Amino acid sequence: MKRLKLPMMHAMWCSLCLLVLATTSAQAGDRPFKKVPSFDFADGSYLDNGINPDNILDRLVGQDERSVKDRSRDRDFADVRILETTGGFDHKGHVLYYTVNGKAMLDTFTDDEAGREAFEIANEFRAFIFPKADGLPLSPAPPNRRQDNVFDTRHGYFSNDPLGLWLLVFVSYTDKAFVTEEGLDALFVLAVKNGLNLDGTPVIKTVDDLEDLEEAGFVQFQSRALDGSQGFPWVI
Repeated sequence: MKRLKLPMMHAMWCSLCLLVLATTSAQAGDRPFKKVPSFDFADGSYLDNGINPDNILDRLVGQDERSVKDRSRDRDFADVRILETTGGFDHKGHVLYYTVNGKAMLDTFTDDEAGREAFEIANEFRAFIFPKADGLPLSPAPPNRRQDNVFDTRHGYFSNDPLGLWLLVFVSYTDKAFVTEEGLDALFVLAVKNGLNLDGTPVIKTVDDLEDLEEAGFVQFQSRALDGSQGFPWVI
């Protein structure tokens, strides 16, 4: 598949991206933390990569609680510096930090080849959200979450998802996880490895564990309707 035009280095700080927390000095040396600006993308960069900037929902404007006006020294970024940062896990369970630049609907993708490529990329890269058992099953609101997000970064995130486009995938436990011996054993193993959430269920940190649980029928994956009838399906 043809990939988009934003330089690889610029993908190292995009929305929902790559300030991976270094756990060793070697890892810290691999990431240019001080060199990558936490700015929103410029309109031209969005358009080059298949996104209509006018149709981004909740885009940061530099005069809100999550961002401020600042001067970017790179033409691929706008003069909007992002203040809000939150944490999650990459596909291997390593801690990462990310920003959310906005939300995307179908009309956020441009009606051309770049937009079709962006749409394909957005559906390839999954952000797993974990709603509370007694909460709304398709709500990504932070108060509705039982743990931090897990991002499927296996598909060449640095080079192949330049804008940081993600499909929201909501993870819920099934009854089988709690009423079968196999399910309880699987939850026990995860609890020993990762600890428990406040609701008493195990923390899940890796995509492999997620897919194993889903294949065994202990969790289910759900996405919002792509037509936007259940809310925005993608984030940037």
